[in-house]
Amino acid sequence: MGIEIPLGTDEIDRIFWDAASPGIPTDGMPEFLTFLKKKGIRTGVISNITYAQSVVAERITRLLPNHEFEFILTSSQYIFRKPHQRIFQLALKKANLPAEEVWYIGDNYLCDIEGALTAGITPVWYTGAFEGTEDDKAAYADRSDKAGCLRIKEWNELAIKLDQLQMK
Repeated sequence: MGIEIPLGTDEIDRIFWDAASPGIPTDGMPEFLTFLKKKGIRTGVISNITYAQSVVAERITRLLPNHEFEFILTSSQYIFRKPHQRIFQLALKKANLPAEEVWYIGDNYLCDIEGALTAGITPVWYTGAFEGTEDDKAAYADRSDKAGCLRIKEWNELAIKLDQLQMK
């Protein structure tokens, strides 16, 4: 049709994503990241987003300027999508950590929690941004209880839990 867009794919991703979903950090997220930093707890990101990795990294830095994520893995960069254990294994390799020493926090039960479980990583289900039905939430809550998964609604809940674990 002769249509040409004089922009690179990263710029197209950025423009579209910002228009479709400007994004804001969930309540308490910046404070939680500061808490983790003070505790010396390392952090990274695994995302199923299909936008360019550089665009995802730029947005995270814009929204959470004080983050210290060691890496940001995206499905667009590595092909695999959560819950496939391969993307979790890539993160473990980048962090140079065994699965049993890692906790993974996610808001999507199927992708994040079941994916982490499959990879042998301790999952934490953040339900504060859950957008499913109440029936879905109840079913996933039952599954997470059976799996021994920690469930939090607010970030400070996890900070309190981590403090309690360090006191033991």
